[in-house]
Amino acid sequence: MLEGLSTNRHCHTQVDCLLSAGQRFVVRYHSLRTVQPEKRLSPLEAATVARGGLHLATVYQDRAQQEADFGAARGEQDAIAALHAAGQVGQPARSAVYFAVDTDFSLSQLRAVVVPYFDAVLRTFTKAGGAQPYLRLGVYGSGLTCRIVRDRFPGTLTWLAEATGWRESLGFDTWDLRQHRNTGQTLCSLGNAFQRCEGRADFGQWQPVGFQVHQGQGEQRRVKSLIANVRHLPSTEFNTPLATLPQGHGVFVLGVSRPGWLRVRTNFGGGELIGHMAVSVLETVAPAATPAPTSAPTVAPTPAPTAAPALRIPAASLPENNPNAARNKVGGMAHPIGEPGRPRRDTAAPAAQRVQQLTAIGDWLRVDTSARWAPREGKTFCNVYAADFCHLAAAYLPRVWWTDASLIRIAQGQVVPVLAESTVRELRADDLFAWLVDIGPQFGWRRVFDATALQAAANAGGVGLVCADRDAPGKPGHITVVVPEVGRHRAERDADGNVLQPLQTQAGARNFRYGSAGRHWWLGSEFRDRGFFVHA
Repeated sequence: MLEGLSTNRHCHTQVDCLLSAGQRFVVRYHSLRTVQPEKRLSPLEAATVARGGLHLATVYQDRAQQEADFGAARGEQDAIAALHAAGQVGQPARSAVYFAVDTDFSLSQLRAVVVPYFDAVLRTFTKAGGAQPYLRLGVYGSGLTCRIVRDRFPGTLTWLAEATGWRESLGFDTWDLRQHRNTGQTLCSLGNAFQRCEGRADFGQWQPVGFQVHQGQGEQRRVKSLIANVRHLPSTEFNTPLATLPQGHGVFVLGVSRPGWLRVRTNFGGGELIGHMAVSVLETVAPAATPAPTSAPTVAPTPAPTAAPALRIPAASLPENNPNAARNKVGGMAHPIGEPGRPRRDTAAPAAQRVQQLTAIGDWLRVDTSARWAPREGKTFCNVYAADFCHLAAAYLPRVWWTDASLIRIAQGQVVPVLAESTVRELRADDLFAWLVDIGPQFGWRRVFDATALQAAANAGGVGLVCADRDAPGKPGHITVVVPEVGRHRAERDADGNVLQPLQTQAGARNFRYGSAGRHWWLGSEFRDRGFFVHA
């Protein structure tokens, strides 16, 4: 029998102590709706615990104590949330997620709401996995709950809850995992915030894919198709791609996520990205051949050709101080905002001062009441507002950009003047997305893949953007500016402090000084791609 524990506290700082105390595994949580700090297992904790020598098991639980927490619709929602969480921490295929029934339901309640819940979970896992469920199904609860769910879904792993007074719990001895009530025992720095657990040889325990591979290590592969998606989990079901990599882009392989899929690490758009990619879109990078020794006479080596310097594309902008480019006017829309007395951000100022300057810029622009960015004639002006904000913040975001013909001339070394509707064209939000990905790094923009990192950059006095490219041809995308948290204006965060919804300012169908187009608006099905971008 294996000894371990379950806890809603982080364990990655206590691995040595837990091992010394005879622990061999830790049961931790996946959860979408929790308000408890530290409840969720994080990628860092999972990797650190595994590197220390412990195994992990996972249980999905939000509340799981009332009939309203179950049923088929909730089962599908919770299964998708569990899949996303498992993919993010590197939980391997065919390891288990237990789903909690943390109450002593009667037989009629189990048949009415719990069995449909687990049926939906299993169907969702099977759809994600293809031929077989991507993850193994487990149930936590009373002896009766474990028996009913396992009888209805053979192969289900059972975790007997600590409450021995619940229905059939005292006589249920065919469990895979058993929890014991804590009666005041303490362990390491967890205090008494844990429960002792016993596990049989195989109860679905796991260690993350590639946990032993550190940054800069791993087999190197590259994208062989024209484009390739990096995903939250190794499946095309239930997840929007994290990013789309171009042909030739290199990745480091962390390990096999499931047959046909790899967990990979790469740098993309200036940020580190970890996710899952199909094996079919990658090719092995052959190591450089070592020349065979030769006895030929020594010949002076031919100097290596000097690489041509990277093409530096100049910024394109129409003249500043156009009197029509004002908050209370609707002309000069292709020109940067040009009123006298406009505030600026000093990029060399201390972080706290830059935060004040960014806040002053947003207050001065008054996007919610100014005519310049107000929707009219069926048009909205998120792109104009974002460009104006960034212009004042000294973070170049083009309102106009070079035409293809102008870019050819620039590549030939010509100096091309900025001429409206001739050498430059106006950019929409979907154009800005492509520009941020392809050209943005040349002007100081860096892509990040985490809303917490995005908000942190803004809170440090930088500029953040959320930009999405519309799927329908000819339809504009959307762009918002992420601003520093000040006073009562705060990003939406989960119980662990991770940002769920950055603090944004926008123009659009509705204009907000603080607000957005909706929670996680960038994940809408109308967008084919999206990204977070930061500028120091």
